[in-house]
Amino acid sequence: MEQRIALVSAFPPGQKSLNEYGLHLAKGLADRSDVDEVVVLADVLDQPAPELDLGPKVRVDRVWRFNDPFSALRINNALIKHKVTAALWNLQTATFGDREIPAALGHFAPPLARALGFQSGVIAHNIIAGIDLEKTQLRGQKMRQAIVRLGASLACRAMLAANYTTVTLQGYYEHIRETYPDADIHLVPHGTFDAACSDLCALAERPKRIVTMGKFGTYKRLDTLLEAFDILRSDPQYQDYELIIGGTDHPSTPGYMANLKAQREGDSGVLFHGYVAEEDVAAFFSTARLSVFDYTATTGSSGVLHQAASYGVVPVFPRIGDFVDLCRDEGLEGEHYEASNAASLAEAMRRVLEDLPSAQRYADANVQVAKGMPFSDVIDFHARRLLVHAEEAVANPA
Repeated sequence: MEQRIALVSAFPPGQKSLNEYGLHLAKGLADRSDVDEVVVLADVLDQPAPELDLGPKVRVDRVWRFNDPFSALRINNALIKHKVTAALWNLQTATFGDREIPAALGHFAPPLARALGFQSGVIAHNIIAGIDLEKTQLRGQKMRQAIVRLGASLACRAMLAANYTTVTLQGYYEHIRETYPDADIHLVPHGTFDAACSDLCALAERPKRIVTMGKFGTYKRLDTLLEAFDILRSDPQYQDYELIIGGTDHPSTPGYMANLKAQREGDSGVLFHGYVAEEDVAAFFSTARLSVFDYTATTGSSGVLHQAASYGVVPVFPRIGDFVDLCRDEGLEGEHYEASNAASLAEAMRRVLEDLPSAQRYADANVQVAKGMPFSDVIDFHARRLLVHAEEAVANPA
C-alpha cells in the first residue's frame, strides 16, 4: 500500500504563521522510508513565487486562502483528488483567517476529512483557553471576545474530532483532558529544528547585536523594546550595540512596521531586516547575543524561543503565560522583565550583557535542552500514528 500523507499547513515561500514549522514537517516526513509521498495542501500565495525544491517526494498544491470561509471544503476536495492515505494538520487558532467566521470554519476541515474516511492527526499549537484576549487587539471588546471564545470552543471541539490531536504545552494538555475527557489528546513538545547545530561562537565573540523576530503589531510588539534599547544605549558601554528586527506586520495590523521604520529613519543602530527566510535563520540568531520578546500575551509554545535556544542566544522575555509554562516544562532559561515596562526590559538586557560568563551558562544550558528535543521525535510520533491508523482502517473498514 502506497503511503501518501497530506500535510495541511501554511507553507513557504508564503509568510503566514507556522509556515516554517510546516516546512520542517514536510522535510521530516519525506525523509522517512515508510512514507512514499508528502502532498502539502498549502495556502495560496499573495504574490506568485516559485515553489521550493524539496525533492521528488514532496508535492505542493495551494488550495486554500486566508479568510476564505470555504477553505475546509477546498482542502477536503484536494484530499480526495490526491488519494492520500492520511492527513496531518498544522494548525493554530488563526491559521485560516483573522476574522472569526473563516477562522472557525477552517477548523472543521479535520472532522470532515475523518468523516470522508481519511485518517487525520492535528497539531494544535495553541488554544484560546490559554490566551488572555484582554492583552491582544481585542482589548476592551467584551462582546467580540465572547464571540471569539465561542467560536474557538467550537473549533477546538472540531479539531478533537480528528483521529488524534497533539498540543505542545502541558497546560493545554491538562485543560483539554479536563474539559474533553474522551478526547484522544497527546502532549508532544514543539521540538527543535536545529538541535544538532555545533561550533557556535561564544557570546563574547559575537557582534554586539540584539535581535527580535516575529509578526508584529498585536500582542507581539516593538514599542517597549525600542524604548528599552534607547535606555540601554544611554549607557556609554552599550552605545555601539545594534538592534536587528526580523519579521513583518501581523495580518491584522498592516503598516505597523513601516510606521516604526519611518520613526527610526537615521538611527543606524536599529535595522529593520524584514522577513527572515528559512535559510537565513541560523545566521540571524547565531550572530547575536540577545533575542528579545516584546510580548503582552502569549499564544502557545514559541517557535522563535526554540530557535534562539538552539543557536545559543540568550532569550529575554516577560514572565507571563506560556513563557512561564515553557520554561517549567522544557527547562529553557532566560532573563525576565515586566511586560510593557521599558525600564524593566532595559535592565534585564543590561544584566545579561554586563555578565557574559553567566549569560554563557544560560546559552549553553539551552543548547543542551534543544539537543534533547530533536524534531525527528515529532516526526516519528505523527508518522507512526497516521500510518497505524491508516493500516487499521484498511484492515477494519467501516
